[in-house]
Amino acid sequence: MDGVANHFVAIDADGHVQEPDELFSEYLAPAFRARAQGGAYDQNNNRRYFFDGVGHPPFPREISIRKPMKAEDRLKVLDKERILSAVLFPSGGLVAGYQDGADFVAACIEAYNDWIADYTQPCAERLRWVAMVALNDPAVAIREAQRARTKGAIAICIRPNPTLKRTLDDPRYDPFYAAVQELGVPLIVHESTGCPDTAAGDRYGMMVPERYAFNHVISHSFEQMFAALSLICGGVLDRFPRLRVGFFEAGCSWAPYWIARLDDHFHHRVLGRYFPIKMKPSEYFARQCVVTCDPHDHTIPLAVQGIGADRILFATDYPHFDSGGQSVRAFEGVAGISAADRRKILWNNAATFYGIEAKVSA
Repeated sequence: MDGVANHFVAIDADGHVQEPDELFSEYLAPAFRARAQGGAYDQNNNRRYFFDGVGHPPFPREISIRKPMKAEDRLKVLDKERILSAVLFPSGGLVAGYQDGADFVAACIEAYNDWIADYTQPCAERLRWVAMVALNDPAVAIREAQRARTKGAIAICIRPNPTLKRTLDDPRYDPFYAAVQELGVPLIVHESTGCPDTAAGDRYGMMVPERYAFNHVISHSFEQMFAALSLICGGVLDRFPRLRVGFFEAGCSWAPYWIARLDDHFHHRVLGRYFPIKMKPSEYFARQCVVTCDPHDHTIPLAVQGIGADRILFATDYPHFDSGGQSVRAFEGVAGISAADRRKILWNNAATFYGIEAKVSA
């Protein structure tokens, strides 16, 4: 690392892994292995994650999941991209989170958290990880969040979609939010297209590959809007003022519009009475929330103007199909962002949000 230390300029707040077969064949409890075939090829010779014989995500045939990458090879990618540290999220683990059966989902998530802890351990200063949990049973989610934290997780991740038809402001989740707040790590809301309970999934057919593009447009952005509505206006952030929340992989420009809309309804003489919160939604967002940006998004300056550069983190989404190389360069090429704000977005905000103690080189 010393040979390239002088050119590190970024922390990747949201990178991913493509999980290897050993996650499903070795880490997953034997009783559940028949249901999780892991990464395999479909009839079009494209890689998918197979659960109960069904390939996920429901990509069109032109898209294939990239093969798993060794940790040392991931470091080479970081060096090339000028990224000091990447915070890693699941891929197949996110898919597992919306499968049927609470026990099966819990087993898959526990296996993922064990695997990612081992995967990152030799490179722990540069590859950090976020633990996945599911909200089927809040008590199980609490235990897994606590267990994962002892193994080195620097944040806890949940899906935004309704679980058992419950939205994220359901009071049954309060013990879980209290536990995450007590752990002192952020809570990340992260979508992946494919969950049948995703917004508009019924409208376009979530498992129809030819409609994947429509669902992908909607799933990340709309689900994060719903999540922000629930957590802010539903009173979760009011009840848990030390809970820090990230709404990830939906870009950042939705946030100024959505938060302004929430404020408008909060101030309405009738509708505002039904928001069980004391402050304006924008004040909770400013106090406790962040979003990530897509590196090449030309609307980032609009988000900077609307919510402030302090609320935006740089993220690559690598190695997913819609990510690419030269992410830092792409971000640096977006016009209308000051040098001070670039530094915040590329480095300072992620370091603060995750508690990563590392200094950018001059």
